[in-house]
Amino acid sequence: MSENPGLAAGLNPRTRERILDGAVRAVARHGLAKLGMSDVSESAGVSRGTLYRYFPNREVLLDAVAVEEGQRFFARVLEAVEAESEGEARMRVMLEHATRHVVEHEALQRLLVTEPGYLLESLREQYPAIRAAIEGLLAPLLRDTEPVRGGIATAEQLADWTTRFMISAFLFPAQRPEDMSSGILSMFRMLRAEPLATHGDHSTPTTSTPTTPPPTTSTPRTPPPTSEAAPTRGREK
Repeated sequence: MSENPGLAAGLNPRTRERILDGAVRAVARHGLAKLGMSDVSESAGVSRGTLYRYFPNREVLLDAVAVEEGQRFFARVLEAVEAESEGEARMRVMLEHATRHVVEHEALQRLLVTEPGYLLESLREQYPAIRAAIEGLLAPLLRDTEPVRGGIATAEQLADWTTRFMISAFLFPAQRPEDMSSGILSMFRMLRAEPLATHGDHSTPTTSTPTTPPPTTSTPRTPPPTSEAAPTRGREK
């Protein structure tokens, strides 16, 4: 586990994790506006004194919750993605995990409704780390897309756009969770697709040969026979 904010020497990492889990449950139950440290201590099953030894105030606690939840999410996604070898399958697994995480995370669902400002601020602060994690997962796949191969964009730029797209899908979720992941997967497929020929290309145009009508053979008209009068012999006298 990475370094834990708020964990001083002599404190137990398991107790800290227990407090953070309890804080997530308390947020899902009470929201942020009415959340007190006593709610967290009760949910975590620790005394208020123990809670304050690990986190001196609510702000420090909530910052630690945001960091810890992000680390847990990307650790689970990375483990699932590394089990897949094919490019699109990796993208699909990552999107399925992201969608499931958002839908099933009760605290996130509560904050989306009651505390969107807090979520936006948290996403803004953590954006560099989120982008770096997604870039690490997707960079090998994005380098194989047509925009990168054609020099239109870099893999880093596509990773940045994909991250923003995913955050937008998180903040404005679809009515059906599967629509969110399938929409992002469709975007990835479009990036990998070969460009279609456009009207402005220099390919040789196909010219249709005009159909030559078959020659009409007109039967020559036979002129009517000219009836020449036979010479009249003079009558013998």
